Amino acid sequence: MMNLDFSRVNLEYLIQARDLAMDDPVRAGAFLGISDAMTNLLLDLTPHLLTNISRIDHPLVRPHQDVWWWSRLVVALQGGQPEEIEMVLGQASPALSAAMDKRIR
Repeated sequence: MMNLDFSRVNLEYLIQARDLAMDDPVRAGAFLGISDAMTNLLLDLTPHLLTNISRIDHPLVRPHQDVWWWSRLVVALQGGQPEEIEMVLGQASPALSAAMDKRIR
């Protein structure tokens, strides 16, 4: 069995997510696809806690877009189609905007 280590990915993701939550909790929740409670937990991640999290080597985060979105992105990346890549990435923005509008109301 392969020995996979996601500790660096976990740490880098959580630092960026925490920083986003500090700047704008509503945007962070919508952008990351997480609840208000999870956004609040991100705000509690101190450097000491992040150091402890960095010791966890299995993945703590997961992709939050639908499978169809990821499939289109992979096909566009494989085909080296910059226009298609931009279009697929652009489809994430309306979903983000809708989620943000829903959370703000």
